[in-house]
Amino acid sequence: MRSKRMQPIAHHADQKQQQAVQVFVAAQQAVVDAQLQLEQLLDYRVEYSSNRMNVGLNALQLRDYQIFLDKLNLSIDQARDNILLKKQQCEKQKLLWLKTRSRSKALDAVIEKYKLQEAALANRIEQKEQDEHATRISLKPK
Repeated sequence: MRSKRMQPIAHHADQKQQQAVQVFVAAQQAVVDAQLQLEQLLDYRVEYSSNRMNVGLNALQLRDYQIFLDKLNLSIDQARDNILLKKQQCEKQKLLWLKTRSRSKALDAVIEKYKLQEAALANRIEQKEQDEHATRISLKPK
């Protein structure tokens, strides 16, 4: 029976699809984590800027403050770039998952088609046997 022979292939495709969805979910979480990190950096910059503006700074402190803000702004830019990279990776994983899901569904459809064909064949064979039996009974001498 073809449907039984296809079961291991379909099972393997289903496992691949499940793995792909797990990788996709992890990629989505990586995007969320990167966005949270950016939000934290932005909040920290706002908080740090507001706290420092209330305090009088000498030239050395002002220079250190500016260097720190430059580094913080660089970190924010890197966090934004990281988000874009994570989103691209997430989209790539989504496409891979959709491809594996499509293959798994196609194999399931093929197996279902084979099962229907096998059931129809079994019904025809059973009907033929019943017809032959009925014919034998009607041809028997009484």
